[in-house]
Amino acid sequence: MLKTSVLRKLAIFSLTLGLCSSTQLLARQLDNDAYVGAEACSSCHQEEHQQWQQSDHRKAMQVATLSSVLGDFSDVTVRHHNIDSRFYLDKKRYYVDTLDETGTTNTFEIKYTFGFEPLQQYLIETKDGHIQALNIAWDNRSKEQGGQQWFHLQPDENINPEHPFFWTRYFQNWNNRCASCHSTNVTKNYDAEAHSYNTTWSEINVSCEACHGPGKKHLELAEKNKLTDNNSGFSSPASPALNWQFKPRESIASPQGKKNADQINMCGDCHSLRTPLTETTEGRDFHDANRLQLLNEGSYFHDGQIREEAFVMGSFLQSKMHGKGVTCSNCHNPHSGKVLIEGNGLCAQCHLPEVFDTPKHHHHPEASTGAACVNCHMPERTYMQVDDRRDHSFTTPRPDLSRTLGVPNACTNCHMGQTGKDDAWASEQLSTWGIKPNNDHWATLSQRSRSGDILVTQAITELVEEGSSPNIVRASLLQELAVFPSNASVKAALQSLQDENPMVRRAAVSAMQALPPETRWKLLSPHLNDESRSVRFQLAETLADTYPQLRPGQQAALAPVLEEYLASLKVSADSPSTQASIALLELQFGNIRAAENAYLQALRIEPNHVTVLVNMADFYRGTGRDAEAETLLKRALSVAPDSGAAQHSYGLLLIRQGDPSGALPHLKLAIEQADAQARYAYVYAVALDNLGQTKEAAKVLVKATERWPNQYDLLMTLVLYLEKTGNTYSIKKYVSQLMIIAPNEPSVKQLKKRYIR
Repeated sequence: MLKTSVLRKLAIFSLTLGLCSSTQLLARQLDNDAYVGAEACSSCHQEEHQQWQQSDHRKAMQVATLSSVLGDFSDVTVRHHNIDSRFYLDKKRYYVDTLDETGTTNTFEIKYTFGFEPLQQYLIETKDGHIQALNIAWDNRSKEQGGQQWFHLQPDENINPEHPFFWTRYFQNWNNRCASCHSTNVTKNYDAEAHSYNTTWSEINVSCEACHGPGKKHLELAEKNKLTDNNSGFSSPASPALNWQFKPRESIASPQGKKNADQINMCGDCHSLRTPLTETTEGRDFHDANRLQLLNEGSYFHDGQIREEAFVMGSFLQSKMHGKGVTCSNCHNPHSGKVLIEGNGLCAQCHLPEVFDTPKHHHHPEASTGAACVNCHMPERTYMQVDDRRDHSFTTPRPDLSRTLGVPNACTNCHMGQTGKDDAWASEQLSTWGIKPNNDHWATLSQRSRSGDILVTQAITELVEEGSSPNIVRASLLQELAVFPSNASVKAALQSLQDENPMVRRAAVSAMQALPPETRWKLLSPHLNDESRSVRFQLAETLADTYPQLRPGQQAALAPVLEEYLASLKVSADSPSTQASIALLELQFGNIRAAENAYLQALRIEPNHVTVLVNMADFYRGTGRDAEAETLLKRALSVAPDSGAAQHSYGLLLIRQGDPSGALPHLKLAIEQADAQARYAYVYAVALDNLGQTKEAAKVLVKATERWPNQYDLLMTLVLYLEKTGNTYSIKKYVSQLMIIAPNEPSVKQLKKRYIR
């Protein structure tokens, strides 16, 4: 059974940085003379090269040798999920005996190491060029910290060869999910027809040219003594971080100069949760080469704190520091990756220690754990069982939001397990210190929008239009307006189409996706030439279904954007999520066979991808092939019985087959899952009513209106069922809510006359 957090991960199309002597190494190295290698840089840049030698980048991926392997291969056998894995060394080569994809114990050579601290993973070459990350890893922490042992990355899952997280399957595939950010100048060379790879790289690890771009031209200019500030020979500019100075009587330093996005563009390509839009990203604006996942797409809590692995950039873009011009190398040495100064001295570069590094500010004993800036403003969250990562949104602790929204906070994180020291205690403690929370935090809007509360529309449009919130926050909330189409949301989206930030423009396009096709075309077609790929491709997604109805001249305007978008999808053609996107695009063009082929390719890549199984089942439903849909939905339920989408879809299928009683348990399970939607509750209630269980249907809707407030269909249906059962004493409450959200609806006006005196 897949855990809810895993379901969320399965739905996120992302690059997973944390995954994961070969005789074939030279064959895998790319013969590209534009890349000169790290050693060519060392003669002129000795200090930087020495720093890099000790970095995580240097050890991101290595050939498995006596010097690189950290795990215990002294013929030890470990058992996880009832699977025995034997690790041993034979003639200086590393091996593991474990289950293969057929459930048979087999011998596999460990070809590469992946990372080194706090854990190290191991890569195995399988058939057709696939390289897979074993999900039994070595805990390289000290014994005192619980390390120096083998452990499983998914201990709470029931892992077997059919599970999506089994080591031979897509979610553990290095070529697609790891390679581009653990090696230099990676080319996947994926053959979709054969489902094979011939992946190459220039250097096995993250070397100089992974960040700066190919070095041949730089080397030539250096040899000719023709290097200048404006002509370094590199495709990716590396502007230095701004200097910061304290002005008289100010406790926070001010930047000297104009901020730029060079380092965000450079580092963000890997330190972000993103979808790549181009084969290479060298020298490009981040948003022209990638689609950054926004804060409302599953990986963040309502207040923007990290939930799943989000890899820094989405967090940092929320911060006041980024807003003022702080960038990566203000805090990190770009070559070693280490922080410039250990402890509070790092923050003291910009925050006057006489003001901030004192008990008057942090309210803890000096030099204590609670006095460390990062423990309050960059709380840690553990990933991959042992890897503690700090949140880079630089928040202030908000235990009040923890009480109302269920988000974490630094206070109770540290005091966890201490009697009486809960969120209420932390809120009171902050109040005692004179720290009052800002009641207008955007997290409340996020929570309300995700619960489908239509009354949040005005507050979101005001925040978006006001413009002072971080762009990623504005974009995330604006995107939520897609489910609340109204004059106010359209006005905000139209205004945001002119915004200078591509995330906001992209969200503005998305916010219009529920409008009628002719309206969408009229409002969005003037923006087809947006300078950012991420915006153009959102336009392609949003307008694709209008194409068949457009006039020839209009089709001619949209066609190049659609073609460019389809070409970009092929960059990630080895992803089941991308194949599902291709299927949807083909379906919108009326290409039924091509759509089915894309879905089949998605399931070839990962046969048990739950989202694809559910979507393809719906495709079969739409083409009158319920028997095939049933097979897919049963497979989805066997893999993920806690998928609300799968349970709901299977319940609907049983209703279509004339078995409404058999459907009820599945419809009920659907509304109990974390991914449940208001629509699921509505359908379940209607099904109950149709079977004569109207009182039970009303109870379901009462609970649903609490979980999903201000939903017209839920409220109106609840009122009708209360009337039907003669239970009219509580109707006034729900009619009053309907009067707020739909005062001009004739049916609401009639209810008002009947029940509101």
